[in-house]
Amino acid sequence: MATRQPERQYPRFDSSAKVSFKVSYQFRTDVNFKIADPKPKDPNSSFIGFSQNISVNGLCFESPKELTPGDKLWIELHLPKQTHMIAMEGEVRWCRLMAVTANAPKQFLSGVLITKVNGKPVQDTIYQDEQYHVAWSQLLNDVLGEFARICREKNLLSDQPSQE
Repeated sequence: MATRQPERQYPRFDSSAKVSFKVSYQFRTDVNFKIADPKPKDPNSSFIGFSQNISVNGLCFESPKELTPGDKLWIELHLPKQTHMIAMEGEVRWCRLMAVTANAPKQFLSGVLITKVNGKPVQDTIYQDEQYHVAWSQLLNDVLGEFARICREKNLLSDQPSQE
């Protein structure tokens, strides 16, 4: 019998933005006496990915880097047609291999709990937007706020809450 996944606490919003990230160095006490790679990789290497969706306090993105739950990340989100980036800190909650094809490199989908955005703790910024009846945060405002403003100006979004 399959186990039921817990329902998400907050809704997800589709997003497609370039994500660059670094895995924070974590001290390990393991000792390995074999030489695994004659050219050691830079532990401060930056990796590139693309966001899939975002929530009040989470980010899901695709990248070639396999991550481990608990990894701490420094993330920069580069929004399309914007010159500035959004700096975030977060912790990997899950990572899974995406469908593998013969001619493509492995890609992983990772879910990250965002703890800080532009230096502010995300948890302290979560609130219920009474006008639109949706949970909101500084993270969503920084990522989606400009998009929502532009859509409203072009009458693509109504100022009235959905009646669904």
